[in-house]
Amino acid sequence: MGSVEELKDRFNKLTDEEKLAFLKSVMPSFCEIFAKNPEKMMSEMMPMCREMTRSCNMDMQGMMKRMGMGGAPMGSNKH
Repeated sequence: MGSVEELKDRFNKLTDEEKLAFLKSVMPSFCEIFAKNPEKMMSEMMPMCREMTRSCNMDMQGMMKRMGMGGAPMGSNKH
């Protein structure tokens, strides 16, 4: 397997549609990894998500409302 940087370079060469399809395909694995250690997810990923939303001028609360999460804590919208 190639390095993370090689994978990142290949990802960046994809079209937006291909990037979205790729993200959808790896999300189940991503969720499994973080379900094993939720504290790690919160400590490592949430700061990155907050920074990403700020740097891209996105409104996290607005995004959560549009996704039907209503700004509730993650995992609280399970049925």
